[in-house]
Amino acid sequence: MWSWVLAYRNLGRNKRRSLATGLAIGAGFIGLLLISAYLYRAQLALQASTVYLNNKGHLALFKKDSLFEFTYRPSRYVITLEEQNKIAQIIKDLEPDIEFTGRYLTGTGLINYHNKSTPFIATAVEPDVYKRILNHTEVNTWTPDWVFPETVNDAGKFLENPSLVSITESMGILLGKEPPFTKYNEDERTIQLIGKSFYGELNAIDSELGLRHTTGMALAEDTSLLLSLAQLQSLYATDGIQYWAIFLKDASNIKRIQKEFQKRLKEQNLNIDVFPYYDEEWGAYYVGSIGFLFVIACFFVVLICGAVVLSVVNTTTLGIYERHKEIGTLRATGFPPRAIYSLFWKENLILSLFSLTAGYICAEWIASAVNAANIKFQPPGTQGDIRFVLITKAQITLILGLIVLFINFISTIIAVRRTTKANIVNLLSASGG
Repeated sequence: MWSWVLAYRNLGRNKRRSLATGLAIGAGFIGLLLISAYLYRAQLALQASTVYLNNKGHLALFKKDSLFEFTYRPSRYVITLEEQNKIAQIIKDLEPDIEFTGRYLTGTGLINYHNKSTPFIATAVEPDVYKRILNHTEVNTWTPDWVFPETVNDAGKFLENPSLVSITESMGILLGKEPPFTKYNEDERTIQLIGKSFYGELNAIDSELGLRHTTGMALAEDTSLLLSLAQLQSLYATDGIQYWAIFLKDASNIKRIQKEFQKRLKEQNLNIDVFPYYDEEWGAYYVGSIGFLFVIACFFVVLICGAVVLSVVNTTTLGIYERHKEIGTLRATGFPPRAIYSLFWKENLILSLFSLTAGYICAEWIASAVNAANIKFQPPGTQGDIRFVLITKAQITLILGLIVLFINFISTIIAVRRTTKANIVNLLSASGG
C-alpha cells in the first residue's frame, strides 16, 4: 500500500511534467474514442443499409452459381415455385430465429413515358416486406437520411396498388417527371416497362409512378427501379425468383443459422447456396466500405498511439534522469529492479487512470455537441447528405482504455529498464536529482 501512496506523491514532484504527460494520454484517448465512435456508427449504418434498404437480408438463398450466371441465363438459375415451397417449409422450421423473409427478383429493361425512355435495373419486392423494411427500427435508427419521409408514409401504397413503381429523383428527371408524382393525374403517371422475358420474347406491361426512393449510392441513382414482385414476374413471364432473403431477429446468430440452412437444404436435395450479407461476392459494397474505413482507422490509431508512446517515453526518461540518485538509493537499500519498475508503473497507472477518465468525459461531451449540431456531409460515392453522428460504445471504450494502459506500461518499461540496471555507484554519483 505504501508504494501506491509514494507513487501518488511522486506525481506532484513535477506537476508540469505530470500535467503534460496526462494531457498527452488524455488527448490520445479522446482521439481513439472519437475515431471508434465514428467507425461504429458508420458500420451500423452500412449494415442497416445493406441488410434492409438494399434488400440483401442477413442471409440470402441463391441457386448454385446464380450469383454470377443469373443475369445471362435467368431461366436456368431461377428458383422455381416447387423449390420455393420446399424452402418455405425450412423457413417455417427455423421460424424462432427469423424475424421475417422476402422473395426478390432483379432484372433490366427500359422504362418508357411517351417519347422518353431510360434503362432501369429493377429490384422486385413483396409489398408487405417493403413496408416492413421501411418501418424497421434499424432503418429508422441508423439510416434515416437514406429514406424520404413520404416514402415511409406511402409504403403501404404498394399493397393498395400492386402496379405502382418507385423510382429515384434522378430517373424522374430523365423521364421529365419530378417528384412528388401525386401532383400528376392518372394518365400522366402511367408508364410502360419493356423487357425481354426469360424465354427470349419482348414483353411490356403498364405501370404507374407512385413512389420515390434513394439508393444511397450515387452510381445507382440513374437506373434504380423498385416494383412489386408480381409485376416483374409478369414482365419476365415467370413464377420464379432470383433469391430469398432471410432477416434474423438476432444478427449474432448468422453463422449458426447459415449452417442450419445449408444442412436442411442438402437434406432436401436443393442445389441452393446461402450467403451472409458480409460475403465478398454478395455484399461487395459493404465489404469494400468496411475495409476502407478499417485501413483509415488503423492509420490514425498508429499515429495517435505513436504520439502517446513518444510522449510517455520522453517525459518518463526525463523524470528518471532527474531521479538517478533516488533510484541509486533504492537499489543500495536492497530494492530489486522489478520493484523500481513497479513504482514507476504505478505512477503512470495513477496518472493514466485520471487522464482516461477525463478523456472519456471530454469525448462524450464532444460527441454530444457534434450530434446536437446536426452537421451534414456527403461521403464519397453516396447520394445526398447524411448526418455526422458519433456513437460511443461501452465495450469499445473499455478495450481502448486497456490498450492505452498497455501502451503506457510498455513505454514505462522501455524508459526505466536501462537506468535501473546501471551501476549503483554511477547512479548515486549522477548529477541529476
